[in-house]
Parts: sequence; C-alpha cells; structure tokens
Amino acid sequence: MSKLSTSFTLGKASVPHEANVDHNNREFIANNVNKNKISENITYVKQNVQQAYQQLFRESLAEYNAKQKQPCRRIKDYFKHISKSKREEAFYEIIVQFSDSKTAPCGSENGKITQKMLDEYMESFQKRNPNLHVFNAVLHMDEASPHLHINFIPFYTQGRKNSLSKGVSMKAALDEQGFTAKNFKENRLVAWEDSERQVMEKILQKHGFEREDKNAKYAHQTVDDYKKSQDEKKMISALKSSRKISCEKISAEKIRRLKEKLKLTEKENEILEMQKVSPYKSFFYSVPDKQAFVQAKLDEKNIPYRETENGFEAQECYVDEIRKIEKEFTPTGSIRDKIREDIDRFLMQSASVDELLEKLRKEKYEIKQGKYLAVKSPDSKNFVRMKSLGEHYSEYALRNRIKAKKKYEFEIEKKISSAKKESPEIIVLQTIKFYTIAFSNNALPMRKRNKQKPFSWNNDSELDKIIALNNKINSGATLESLHKDFEDTENAVAEKEKILDKAKSDLKTFYELKEKIEIIFEGKTSEVFTRQQAEQTLKKYPNINNFNYKNVETLINNETENVHHAEKSLEAEKEKLKESAEIFSMAEKVFGGTYVQSLVGAERERKESEFIPNGLKKV
Repeated sequence: MSKLSTSFTLGKASVPHEANVDHNNREFIANNVNKNKISENITYVKQNVQQAYQQLFRESLAEYNAKQKQPCRRIKDYFKHISKSKREEAFYEIIVQFSDSKTAPCGSENGKITQKMLDEYMESFQKRNPNLHVFNAVLHMDEASPHLHINFIPFYTQGRKNSLSKGVSMKAALDEQGFTAKNFKENRLVAWEDSERQVMEKILQKHGFEREDKNAKYAHQTVDDYKKSQDEKKMISALKSSRKISCEKISAEKIRRLKEKLKLTEKENEILEMQKVSPYKSFFYSVPDKQAFVQAKLDEKNIPYRETENGFEAQECYVDEIRKIEKEFTPTGSIRDKIREDIDRFLMQSASVDELLEKLRKEKYEIKQGKYLAVKSPDSKNFVRMKSLGEHYSEYALRNRIKAKKKYEFEIEKKISSAKKESPEIIVLQTIKFYTIAFSNNALPMRKRNKQKPFSWNNDSELDKIIALNNKINSGATLESLHKDFEDTENAVAEKEKILDKAKSDLKTFYELKEKIEIIFEGKTSEVFTRQQAEQTLKKYPNINNFNYKNVETLINNETENVHHAEKSLEAEKEKLKESAEIFSMAEKVFGGTYVQSLVGAERERKESEFIPNGLKKV
C-alpha cells in the first residue's frame, strides 16, 4: 500500500505569520503563489473576525456589562479586549496537508486525491469541533501542493461566575469537547491535535494510503517552534559539516560561534517552554515607592506582568529576576522619616498628645518626657528630640495639629446637621465622616497629597477626591449627569480612535503607494507587489509622473505628523476618560454606601497577605 505523510500545524493570532487571514484570502499575494491558479482555490467560509465575535458573544457581552457597576470594568469591544489579553488568543489557524510538493504537487494525480481528502476533512471539522467557530477556511490549489487553512475562534458555553457566560478560551473549549490533560506535556491541546491527526489517518486509509511517519518528533510543534527547530537543525548541520572541512577552509573561531549560536537557540527554547507552563504569582508591597520601582524595571526588561488592585502578578519563572530587582531598591527615607510617618499616622488616630505617646509605646517606641519631649524608635540606637524633627513635631505643634483635626471633624458634623436629609450632599458628607472614623480605627493607610507636609485631613488625597465630588454635587451634578459625562467622554475616545485608525490606514496606503511607485519609476523589486499590481494602482493616479513621483515622501511625512497628533489627542482624551470613570465609579460607591467599605476591604487584604522575602504572596 502506498504511503503519504500528513501535516497538522497550529498557529496563533498573536504570533506574526502564524495566522494570516489576508494571505489565506489572497488579499495580498506572496511570491510563491501561482496567480493563474488562484481561481482554483476553494473558499468554504469567509466571515470577518469581528463580525464573528459579534455573532458569538453579543448577548453574553451585553449581559456581562449590565452586571458591572463600575464603568471601567465594562468591555466595549470584546475582540480588542481578547486581542490585548496575555491569557487568551483572539483566534487560531491550522494548516492541514496530506503529503507534500514532491509526492503530491498541484495538478498531479496524487494532488487531485489529496484535494478530495482535504475537502472531506473540512466537511466534518465543524461537526467534530462544536466549540471551535470557523470564520475563515480556504483550500489553496495555487501553491506547490494542496493544503487547507482553517481559522477558528475557541469558545466556552458553560458560564463563569466572574466572566462572560459565553466567551473565548481554548482550554475551556477543549474541556467542553471532552479533552483532558494528563500532564504539562500531554495537555488538552496535544490530545486534540492527536485526535485530528487520527481523523486524517482514517481519511488516508479510506483512499487506500498508509500514513508515512515523517518528522515524527515535530508532531506537536507550533509554526514558531517548528521554525526554531529548523534553525537549530541548520546550525547542527553546519557544525557537523564544519568538522569535515580542513583547517584551511574554516577557522576554529567560526566553529566556536556556531556552537554559541546553538547553545543560545537551545536556551531560548527552554525559556519559551518554561514560560508556557509557568503559573502567575501575586506580589504585594507595603511601600508604594518600592512597587513603582520594581514595575518600572520590569517594563525596562520587557518582563510581562499584570496589575492587581493591591499589587501586581507575574509568572513564577520571573521570580528570581524580580528578587534581583527588589535588592536594587534603596528606600529614600531615613529613620527620622519613619518616625515622622508614625507620628503623623497615630496623631490622626488620637484625641490628645498623651494618647499619641501611648500609641507610640505600643509600637515599641521609648519616650522621654523631661524638659524636651524625645522618642527612640525600635530601629534606632539614640533618642530624637521631637522638635528636631521639624516645626510640625514640637509638643506645642502636636497639640495644635490635634486641635485642627478635631475642628475639621466638628465642621463636618455641623455641615451634616444643617444639610437636608436624604440629599446627595449629606450622603457625601457622611462618607467623609465615615472615612475619618475608619482611619482613626487604623483601618486605612495614609495617602498624602503633598509629600513634603505632615499628614492631616487637609493633606489626604483620598479625602480630596470625596471633597471634589461634593463640590460637583453642590454645583448641580447628579449620578445621572456624571454617568452622562462618562459616556460622552467614552464616545469622544471612540471618535479619537477612529481618527487615529484612519490616519494609520492612510499612512499605510501612502507607504504602499511609494513601494509601487518605486517599482515603476526606479525599477525596484518588491516581495509584496508585482509590477502588474503597481501599474494597476498607478492608473488611479494619472498625475504621478517621472518628475513628481518623489512628492509621495511629503505625503508620508504629513500623514506621519497626523498620526502623531492623533495619538497625542487620543492619550489626552483617555486621561479625561480615566478621571471621568474614577469619579463616576466613586460616586456610585458613595451613593451606594460602599465607598469607605471598599477602601477598608482593600487595605485589610493587603495587611492580611502573608509575605515571604521580596513581596511574593504565599498561595
């Protein structure tokens, strides 16, 4: 019985050249395509991917957004949301092929048989895979041998508690189709690929062929992995051949470089494999400056992470690198800064200087109350006179600060008493009161607006937000009007995004025009466009000639400026949206009576987190 090989390669939307729908549909034509045979290609499905997302997830997305009380948690465009995700792929592509260009080229007898086999495979693919929505599928007959491109979106239908009731997930899609993982290597994806290869083998047998076991050790590689393995093979081959060549023809230095390249490739592959299976770990820092320092370094080193409400998450494989970064951090504060910080915090929780000193003693401070008030922190060997800490820390200044604190609280009580019952203003004022009480009970952290001044109710960035909301309410704003402001800003961002997309599209068009112009007027070659395509395009621009064709550079420069301007304008509008979303979200919580509770809950989570060195939370 004759033998034919099978090929089943999986590609991802996020990886360049692994899932190219435009290429599959011949919206641009590569050099290896026979243009005269494009008409012989078979298109089974051709649906725009964003339309496919609308069809699949419109209802579940609307249901999810309706449940979100905070506007910033709502998902406007699910396709864009998934495309930016580091956990899921927006879509996948598989390339299916029976045999190869040597044994079954297009136009040959075997080529016609493999075409029928690919047709049979495609016919049953969607039935076998109900959770893989095929939005594009093309059988190519215009290259060296027949092969099939299938683009699909994996989705789950069994609802999730904190996500869409129907959404994108390859893992969950394969779960619902009955595929299970044995271990990291024999996972769901491998099991599914094996199942599809078995289908291909049955089709082979039906047509009187056996499967040729070709390149077996690459059976489960993605396009990217396969290319890396091929590069490795070339290096090994070069290394082997270099040993057969005399010293006159190749130097020892060249052999050394080849060995280094081979080791580097092997190391890169190890890192890629490690990243695929590495779980995420949570990082929390009690010092905000340290967290900011670590995240800035992660950005510099292109180490991926995702921010959480109280810190960030990074994959476990990066823990050692993060620990090195943390050791580089040098706190800018001194022991005196720490003493001032403790005094500031405890003063705002005390009704007198004596109560303040008692709180310091509980934190293992030693107190001297002689001619001059002095303290010694647990981290210091010597006493520090309070007045030496600055004008705000003498005993007299501390008493005045406590009086100012009480006066502020009294003024809030007075305003609450004079405000109309059930009015929006009284709700905001009560939130301010609850905030001061929660801080006094040590349930909230200090958030200074001005770092150079001591903490007080007039130097609290969180209270500033509530007061700003109160000012808006006093100016006539309502929850509905704040929501309207948010929606208007959201629409403005969408418009700015359209303007930017249009500018980028125009710039791309001008670059393509330049490339086609250079084919015609300078005789340059192109990997993307043929001379025939260039001539066809230039028919639309009869005014372009040999004397003025270089003016296209001016068009490109102008459009580049337009793109930069649109990007800046979009960023400015996004900042407005962020502010609008924050104030509306805060207003929802304030009027719902949950604002202070949410702050307390976040701080409790941070305090209760178990730490091991360098901020990695135990799980």
